[in-house]
Parts: sequence; structure tokens; C-alpha cells
Amino acid sequence: MVRLLTLMGLLGFACIGATAQTLGGSSVFNFMRLQFHPQAGALGGRNVSHFGADLGMISENPSLLREGHHSKVSANFTSLAPTITGLYAAGAYHLKKTGTTVALGITHLGYGEQPETDASGNTLGTFRAYDQLLGVTVSRKYNKHWYYGSTLKLINSRYGGYASQGLALDMGLNYYDEARMIQFGFSAKNMGIQLKSYGNGKEDLPFDLVLGMTKQLDKAPIRFSITGQRLHQFDLLYNDTLFNETNYGTQAKSNFGTKIFSHLVLGTDILVGEKIVLTGGYNVLRRRELRIENIASGLTGFSYGFNLHLQRLTCYYARTHYQSSLSHHQISFSFRLQAVED
Repeated sequence: MVRLLTLMGLLGFACIGATAQTLGGSSVFNFMRLQFHPQAGALGGRNVSHFGADLGMISENPSLLREGHHSKVSANFTSLAPTITGLYAAGAYHLKKTGTTVALGITHLGYGEQPETDASGNTLGTFRAYDQLLGVTVSRKYNKHWYYGSTLKLINSRYGGYASQGLALDMGLNYYDEARMIQFGFSAKNMGIQLKSYGNGKEDLPFDLVLGMTKQLDKAPIRFSITGQRLHQFDLLYNDTLFNETNYGTQAKSNFGTKIFSHLVLGTDILVGEKIVLTGGYNVLRRRELRIENIASGLTGFSYGFNLHLQRLTCYYARTHYQSSLSHHQISFSFRLQAVED
């Protein structure tokens, strides 16, 4: 119990420091806010309490890495735009002697070939841009229901002739009561520093404080998730006065209720037999941020997908809607290299 309390204290201390850094300013390496695995994508884009077969969920909460992920490898593909693609791959191994599960994950976000111009708009040629992340995750079980874990992340970013590197840490807790079919998750994400700037001074990392719960109904094959994101910041409204006045003639407003609900991400799973899971999600903040005046929002903020579980192979698919004419697709394959021991 002392270890768990110590870990919670360190988490709280780190979160206070990170909050002081990120409130009221811009951040760097914002690709770390994106989802590169369809399980979380289909659940609304943020979930820290949904333990399952998907190894990619450890990027949401490192404590979701379990012994059951031993010998699993996962490969994920995300299509954000015709020239922008995201790749994520991970593998896990359980160390029996220490009761520790370790995973290695690699993320690559490529922006394709972009035109290079001078200040006057004259074309000088082309350049390539990308963001990369290497993460090492460690997770352990404490007592009967508690799990804790952390991920150390090395960040590399390059836009033509400009490059930057950073170091970040995720820390998480998970409570899992299998008998009552309820889970709670907590994660402090992207605590760290920019080691090398692009050239205009160092910036803060996109810190996020996330809390969530997942509950499966006792008498129905339905599982609900509710997640609160960016809990370190009460008002999430991005209010650019010049942009609002120039384009819409009004300044965006946010009342108390809107500020509360903007933190919420809702997700639902419907278990169709033992091999198929249908998933849906709704991200309140995404719908608010991407809303365009006098244009129907359609499915903006909604996401959905499915899981297909075979003997040693699991397939995941998700589609996320950003605007009525813009959505992205994600697909993932998870494979167990070794058969499960009886």
C-alpha cells in the first residue's frame, strides 16, 4: 500500500508542475494528442479505463498493459488525409520472475512531400516532414485489483531543415474488478521537456490529465465508458478574437455547463457473441472545436468501429468524423506470437 500511495503522490506532484507549464500557452509535439489505434479512436478518441486485447491502448494509459499481452504484437495504420498517414507498432513481453510486463511502441506520422516557398510565395522545391515517437512501457499489478504503469517517450520531429527532439513521461493507474465488470483509469500524459527546439525557443509539451470509468451491464452485452480529458484546465474553449470577428462577426462564448461537458468523451461497446464487438463514441470537445457556423455539423465528433477476435489474430477498424466532408480511417491487426499456456 505504501508503494501505491507513493506513486499517487508522485503523480499528483508531477501533474501540478505540468499544469503550471501548459496553461495559457502554446505547446509543441501536438501529434501526441492524436490517436493511432482504432480501439481508442472508435471510443471517441480518449479512453484510459478500457482494458482489453488491444495492445495499442497502452498509449492511452500505460497501466492497461497486462500479463495477458505477453508475446503480442500490434500494427496500426491511420489515414488522416491523402498525403498524411500514421503508423503505430508495438510488442509486449511479460517477465515472470519480477511480475512485470514490458512493451515497446513506435509511432510515425508522415506528412508527405510538401512545397517549399520563400516569403514571397516563390516555389523553391519540396521538403518532407514527419513526427516520430519511441515509447517504452512498464506495468505491474498491485494486490487484487490495482495496476500501475509508466511510459518513457523519446520524441523526434523534422520539418524540412528544422528539427526538434523531446523527452516525455506518461504515468497511469487502473482499477479492474472483473467480478463486478467495472474499471477505473487515471493517466497523466506528456510530462516532459523539449530537449532541442526548432530554433525559436523551447516550448511546453501538450500535457493531459485524464480520468475515466468503464462498466459492463450485468444482464446485457453492453459496455459503457465515460472519460474526462484535459482535467487540469477548466475552460477548453479556443477563443481567437480576431478569427471570430473576421469570419463570423461574433466572439465564441462558453457558459458553465458547456465548460463542464466539453471535457467528456463517451463510448459504448456492444458484444455480439464472443468474436465481434461493435463500438461507438462521441467527443464533445471535438464537435465544438470543429463546428462551422451556418453549416450542418453532421457526424462531427462521432466515431465508430468494430473488433473481430479470432484464435490468435484480432482485427480492429475505426472511422472518426471531423466534419461533414472529412473523416479518417484506422485499421489494426494484433497477433499473438506464442500460444496461450493452459
